[in-house]
Amino acid sequence: MKKIISVAALICLFVCFSNAENFYANGSADTKKVALTFDDGPGKATEKVLEILKEKNVRATFFMLGVRVENDIEMAKKVVADGHEIGDHTYRHVNLYSYKKNNYITSEIEKEILASKKVIKDRLGIDTKLMRFPYGYSKPSALKVAQKFGYYVINWSFGMDWENVPAQQMHEKYKQAIKNGAIFLMHDLPKNERVLSFLGDLIDEIRAEGYDIVTVSELLNLKQNEDISLDLE
Repeated sequence: MKKIISVAALICLFVCFSNAENFYANGSADTKKVALTFDDGPGKATEKVLEILKEKNVRATFFMLGVRVENDIEMAKKVVADGHEIGDHTYRHVNLYSYKKNNYITSEIEKEILASKKVIKDRLGIDTKLMRFPYGYSKPSALKVAQKFGYYVINWSFGMDWENVPAQQMHEKYKQAIKNGAIFLMHDLPKNERVLSFLGDLIDEIRAEGYDIVTVSELLNLKQNEDISLDLE
């Protein structure tokens, strides 16, 4: 995982400097706003995440997997009912870095997008414009396919809840990453439950430093309600 994320970070730097119109890894450095994002759900930790966010009156962005929406539609609907933003994290969480042929990668991305987009639209009634590829995959070919289907690709400025470190150390790293335009990556899966031990405190600390916590669309001033012309049948 660490190796994959390291490669993703290098690709992110390249793409950011290439000024890709549909790629973001952080918001504006001129505004005191940050966004909290949760990947891979809905999962067994989602309900606890929702409880903390509701207690703190925070709206977050959940990048959901199509297959997990199908497997736990009630929890996915609860995320929506609680007022959170939904993003697309592909259907199966395929590791695109493992594919060597570009034409095959493109084909797989299109299949994943069509499958997940259909599930999110049919089951949740949402035409999300936000995409986060597994492991932060953001090569130009992936951005091109995402743009074809009307997506903005959203990575992150900081995330580490998959790493094997104590919760206290993890908490401190997230605190140190608070900055203008930060997009925090977390996961709502049982294996990432350490973040639950400090999520509420982190929210308080972000606000204590004068930051507003908003959704990704609000942070980046993206329009989520535009019509997307896509035949899902």
